[in-house]
Amino acid sequence: MARGGWGIRMGLALSLALARPALAQEPVRYTVQPGDTLTRIAARFGTTVSEIEAANGLTNPNLIYVGQVLLIPAGASAPSPGRIHIVQPGETLYRIALRYGTTVARLMALNNLNSPNWIFAGQVLRVPEEAPGASTVWPSPFVEIEVGAAPAIQGRVFPVRVRLSEPAALEAAFLGVNYPLAPTAEGGEGLLAVPAMQAPGVYPLALTARRSDGQTVRVHLQVRVAAGPYGREAIRLPPDRQSLLDPRRIREEQEKVLAACTPFEPERRWSGPFRYPVANPEVTSPFGTRRSYNGGPYTSYHEGLDLRGTVGTSVYAPADGVVAFAGPLVVRGNAVILRHGWGVCSGYWHLSAVAVQTGQRVKAGDLLGYVGNTGLSTGAHLHWEIRVRGIPVDPRQWVEGVE
Repeated sequence: MARGGWGIRMGLALSLALARPALAQEPVRYTVQPGDTLTRIAARFGTTVSEIEAANGLTNPNLIYVGQVLLIPAGASAPSPGRIHIVQPGETLYRIALRYGTTVARLMALNNLNSPNWIFAGQVLRVPEEAPGASTVWPSPFVEIEVGAAPAIQGRVFPVRVRLSEPAALEAAFLGVNYPLAPTAEGGEGLLAVPAMQAPGVYPLALTARRSDGQTVRVHLQVRVAAGPYGREAIRLPPDRQSLLDPRRIREEQEKVLAACTPFEPERRWSGPFRYPVANPEVTSPFGTRRSYNGGPYTSYHEGLDLRGTVGTSVYAPADGVVAFAGPLVVRGNAVILRHGWGVCSGYWHLSAVAVQTGQRVKAGDLLGYVGNTGLSTGAHLHWEIRVRGIPVDPRQWVEGVE
């Protein structure tokens, strides 16, 4: 993929460039960047955490999030790039001094330190202005980190791109799922998923770089998750299909789907927008709808898009991929699963017949099978879903939000 294009339209990526200088007496609006803390922001502007809290009505200084706009109290000094350094685990004052081309004595004097041994991870240190390396924000080998527009939305994906100063294997950890990042000439990139029923809030995102010598470096960010526009739907199953709701059957089949969908492949097979897998698509049930079966609680949700169709309607590949599964399933009926790379897969359920074989490479527009009414279905239709590392995400983002 060309540098600068994500394929998925996430809005403008969040840059890590420091805020431009402002007049000392003018109010300043500062956009929170990955890795920021109120302590770091206060040090950058020559103010205090309590003053920023008061100016913005903050009740918890630990719950700021990337993309949040903070009002910096009038009278705060303009920020100077590279004025501070955030102490990382394992760092010493001597190592920090070497990194910025200064001395331990100068760092101690500038930060009122009584001992070179009394520093701790997360501590904010001022760095002499003339230090040549002072513009570095992240611990080596991290140079730059970009994430998608804030906030992240339930049931959708957001991109992450990392630029490194040296080759390293990159991995992101978010909401209990590990996402290897595909290597690029400058570092790595990938897509992370927000589960559709994840409670809105602020959640940690960890990025780990594993160097060739085995050493690991980790940075931590905060990502805010907002609610998606999902409704509710009550479904009544005919008596002859109610047995398909057996938890054991559902669990066993889910394991088969995850085995086909979860593996990460660094090759990105798709390019540009996904197509709808049927001609003249008409959505009959959107992604994310909270579902109740036969009067039960709304504890599940619709993991894909239902598209109207009659038995025998052709189903096509929406993007290039490799067939990871092709055959019958109990709940999903006759099914096809494609792997598109980067941990992205797509599924096609309730087919009347399958037209591909496992291991077959397909191009966008190739025939996969035919619409049917097999498995846990109340009428002929195509259930289409997309997963990232096994997590279902809204297919509409891939066809309507793609450049």
